[in-house]
Amino acid sequence: MSDPVIISGGGPAGLMLAHELGLWGIDTIVLERHTAREGGRSVGQALNTTAAELLDQRGLLDGLWEHTAPSQGTHFSLLWLDSAPLEGRHLPALLLGQEYLERELEQRAVKGGADLLSGRELVGYEQDDAGVTVTVRHGGVESRLRGSYLVGADGEDSRVRELAGIRFPGSSQANCGLVADVESDFAALEEVHRGARFCPAGGLYSSVPVEPGVTRVITAEFDTELPGPSVPPTARELRASVERLNERPFPDVPVRWIRRYGGPSRVAERFQDERVFLVGDAAHTFYPLAGLRINLCLQDAVNLGWKLAGDLLGWAPPDLLDTYTAERRPAAVRAASATDTQLALIHPVRRVAPVRELVTTLLRFPDVNRYLLELSTGVDVSYAHEDAPGPLGRRLPHVELATPGGPSSVARLQHGGRGLLLDLSAGRGAARAVAAPWSDRVEVAVAQATADIAAEAVLLRPDGHVAWLGALGDPALVDALRQWFGARG
Repeated sequence: MSDPVIISGGGPAGLMLAHELGLWGIDTIVLERHTAREGGRSVGQALNTTAAELLDQRGLLDGLWEHTAPSQGTHFSLLWLDSAPLEGRHLPALLLGQEYLERELEQRAVKGGADLLSGRELVGYEQDDAGVTVTVRHGGVESRLRGSYLVGADGEDSRVRELAGIRFPGSSQANCGLVADVESDFAALEEVHRGARFCPAGGLYSSVPVEPGVTRVITAEFDTELPGPSVPPTARELRASVERLNERPFPDVPVRWIRRYGGPSRVAERFQDERVFLVGDAAHTFYPLAGLRINLCLQDAVNLGWKLAGDLLGWAPPDLLDTYTAERRPAAVRAASATDTQLALIHPVRRVAPVRELVTTLLRFPDVNRYLLELSTGVDVSYAHEDAPGPLGRRLPHVELATPGGPSSVARLQHGGRGLLLDLSAGRGAARAVAAPWSDRVEVAVAQATADIAAEAVLLRPDGHVAWLGALGDPALVDALRQWFGARG
């Protein structure tokens, strides 16, 4: 047995990675410096389409539906997009408090064998050819842990990234935001204080109900630097910010908690240093718009998990781990650029007003709307070359399937976290025989052909991206199995 994978950080990215590794029987230790979760104190509320589908792909939405609410829709810089091109083919965006997501991920990770150590702060590490030795501080006492790999999931101020000497450059206009839970029924607020909106005064405002009698309020203003940690935010500051943005007073109601957020977009220059990896906000951070930030965190974890497992179980091709940075860093750069573009359409108001009017006009063109819709939902992420045919490298439509065992879906068929060879040939092919040598890492499912998937068969990687599609007799299928799942078992 190999040493466990050590994950520094018990947020969504770290917990999702622990869950993914647990599906393969890989031991993990999750180090979390806090002793208790800060019940809901996160700006994160939106799950865009891809984030929702990633959770559904692992059966993780089952325990979360009761805490979700319909999203107002998908937007690009608070210019609302027509979601019709994705309807019936992908899940809609949802509102879900990050505290519920973290709680579910923690329970599932621990159930899968993860060892969650709270109140532990990583202070140093050393790595060699066989693994990583981590120094941890707990209650003023330092100890050492041995792991096969170390993953930094410890946020935008990542200690792991700092110790690895990985630069974290950033650039974007200055911004300062406030997020707070206030004791006010959402429906009782004036209409101007409900929902998400671009504010003519220059900035962004949003509010969503989080529980009966409690509303989460989020503001963002620009050309304003974040004050230092010695200047705590106040309820008065929140009311003043809302009034500047909405040009209407906000009720003087009790504030349960409040914090600031903001800063430039940043992407780490590399996501790996030998046996050390970065995921989530440790690898990239930007303004939280349209759920792209949590989407990237979850995608990092799902992308890296099966690749680490393949290496530790001995079947990974030699360059499989290298594809993590090669795939995820460009996706992070693209998401950060998309976010900065949206911020550039918000401030300064007088300068951007005619540009917003032009973009609004352009959104009437279906191709423009679809392009920005797929960009904002993460559906456009592809790991194939630009000239690759059809859905190669992308995620399949999130559609229902008819299987011999009854109704199912692509998502339900991937709950186990393995690769999937989906046979849509009505039994004419020999999918099980072709995939038999990889049976410990690739599952086979037979389903009726569907117009939503234009192929006789599809090979999906464990993260849900298409590795191959075509006819079962195509020799390229065996090449794809070898490329992503190694030599025959």
